[in-house]
Amino acid sequence: MRNAIKMVGLVSALALSACGGDKGDDLNQFVGTWQATSGTATVVCQGYTYTPAVTGTVVWSAGVSSDLVQTDSSGTCSLTADVRGSTALGAPGKSCTAPDGAGGIQTTTYASYTFVVSPDGHTGSENSSGQITFVDQGASVVCTFNETGSYQKIGN
Repeated sequence: MRNAIKMVGLVSALALSACGGDKGDDLNQFVGTWQATSGTATVVCQGYTYTPAVTGTVVWSAGVSSDLVQTDSSGTCSLTADVRGSTALGAPGKSCTAPDGAGGIQTTTYASYTFVVSPDGHTGSENSSGQITFVDQGASVVCTFNETGSYQKIGN
């Protein structure tokens, strides 16, 4: 019985050590709250284009099935990412569905996502692209987006 308990402990320790970045990547440089300081998204829909500002905060925390999990300030969307050096790479194809703020819903599907922590460890940049589908009263509009934002780490 004691050997079985020791084996379970060893397997658990090995499993936990397998979580996190590859080759010694430092996840702590990401973990914490990041405030958007500038940036815009370019959203192209059927017949029009708009460029909202990048605002709000994102929170990075250690993941279970990925190195990191990012949640946005609304808490409605989480994004998983794996770390390579100072870059978090989002899993392509990740979708989030949330209210659009105008009575409908929107589904955002990421084609690409990166978040790069600067050498100072206090600033970072985000780039993403993909598709947004807006649905309101049975009608849907499909748009594409490209987004670039700058962030400052405001808490751990």
